[in-house]
Amino acid sequence: MSTALAAVAAAALLLIRLGLFVALHVVRSDYNPIEHAVSDYAVGPTRRLSTIAAWVWGAAWVALAFAVDSASARVWLLVLAVIFVALPFIPTDLEGTRQTVIGRVHYVAAVAWFAISFSLMSTFTDRYDVAVLTVLRWIALVSLAALVIALVVRPLRRRFFGLSERAFIVAVNLFYLIVAILTVTR
Repeated sequence: MSTALAAVAAAALLLIRLGLFVALHVVRSDYNPIEHAVSDYAVGPTRRLSTIAAWVWGAAWVALAFAVDSASARVWLLVLAVIFVALPFIPTDLEGTRQTVIGRVHYVAAVAWFAISFSLMSTFTDRYDVAVLTVLRWIALVSLAALVIALVVRPLRRRFFGLSERAFIVAVNLFYLIVAILTVTR
């Protein structure tokens, strides 16, 4: 597969993933975007849609890995792919329920994907001198910080965790979508 074809595939998959992410929030569910983690959608009536979204993002990471020319970025993108393929098999524990080993593994995987996807951003902001990537990286950083603060400061959790997590996820999705497009055009 050529790098251009891989980049086009990554861009298409990232667009599909973004559409699936929106769909998760408009289909009928017991969750709301302010109070619930995105991972909660993987439990219950939205599980199938959430699984498809995770696997599409996993496929997007694979395609992007074949599109980039940085060996280290390729490895980390493939690690992200493995995480996203695994996520449907390690569902989160819903808030208010007893923590399980699988739920804890899910949290480790979630922290890993957040950390890897954010840390990889610098590779691409250095490579592509495009202002929108820098802006999206800052949005990801601020939303990630807000997410962590909301986790630590319990009274803030119900009002800020869901929104900050979604801001992070959308910023990451858009960032790598633009990277895929730039990879095709350069």
